[in-house]
Amino acid sequence: MKPCDITITEYLLDRLASLGVDRLFGVPGDYNLAALDKVMEDPRIEWVGNANELGAAYAADGYARVRGLGALLTTFGVGELSAVNGVAGSYAEYVPVVHLVMGPATAMEQTGALVHHTAGDGDFERFARAQRSVSATTAALTPDSAAEEIDRVLLTALRERRPVYLRMASDVALLPVPAPTGPLPAEGRSFPVDARSLERFTEDARRKLAGAHSAAVLADFLVDRFGARDALAALLDSSGVPFATLAMGKTVADETRPAWLGVYAGAFGDPRTRQVIEEADVLIRAGVRLADTTSGGFSHGFDPGRGIDLQPESAFIDGTEYPGCPWPPRSRR
Repeated sequence: MKPCDITITEYLLDRLASLGVDRLFGVPGDYNLAALDKVMEDPRIEWVGNANELGAAYAADGYARVRGLGALLTTFGVGELSAVNGVAGSYAEYVPVVHLVMGPATAMEQTGALVHHTAGDGDFERFARAQRSVSATTAALTPDSAAEEIDRVLLTALRERRPVYLRMASDVALLPVPAPTGPLPAEGRSFPVDARSLERFTEDARRKLAGAHSAAVLADFLVDRFGARDALAALLDSSGVPFATLAMGKTVADETRPAWLGVYAGAFGDPRTRQVIEEADVLIRAGVRLADTTSGGFSHGFDPGRGIDLQPESAFIDGTEYPGCPWPPRSRR
């Protein structure tokens, strides 16, 4: 190794630490022991061993909900499959968890060797294919592209607020790469903004609100996931309109405000809350996902195709999309 080199595992740990991650959850297994030694040597990140991988996945999920990003280390095959249910929950609820999987040595993969934790058919991509359905992006790390892929995958987790998957052969974990020379770039951490589309949306939204007799705000959990609490507070401060949340979004705004209506739950909710939300000339929805469990079994009394809809990647007015208008238009970190 050159004096400025570190191992690929150390590179990943450095990036995680720079993003505020100080706990790594998981279960030891023979394929991940070499990487785990590096974790134990790093004073910035504490190893939190769990009884099983499913518990580790849920622990990383809970950590990410509080800290903004979580990390999970499992062994190839049986370990990652044990964790997948927790990772799938993180995917469904927009929780960014970095799932690092350590596998058999490169030579074993290249020869299709019949080694433990595989299906015995030489297919070493089988489990990675399963992970793709519950990950925002995946990568198999190689010496030539490990640093670039780690950065790309981490930026995706920050931008899309969903789990990501990194797989490494056990021998690759200790190979050298140049140490990072700076932090992850600010660009790529959030969805890009289209200035012309944003200007058009702003003009059209002002026009629509100017012609309305009443307006209300309905907020949901994506406000929290994408770091839009301050933006929501500013909207409520400047407008003074009544507001409610769905159950998943409870507490995303200050509930001591006089304009607070309570939790909106369709036909299952308070009649006054329902009346104000459903009869507003313009309903502004902030990070709303209408699910059966939060909309009173889809008994909501407003048209989701009408009003102003603010989503993490785009905005909508009466069903017309304004691409490149994320809300808020900045990174959470």
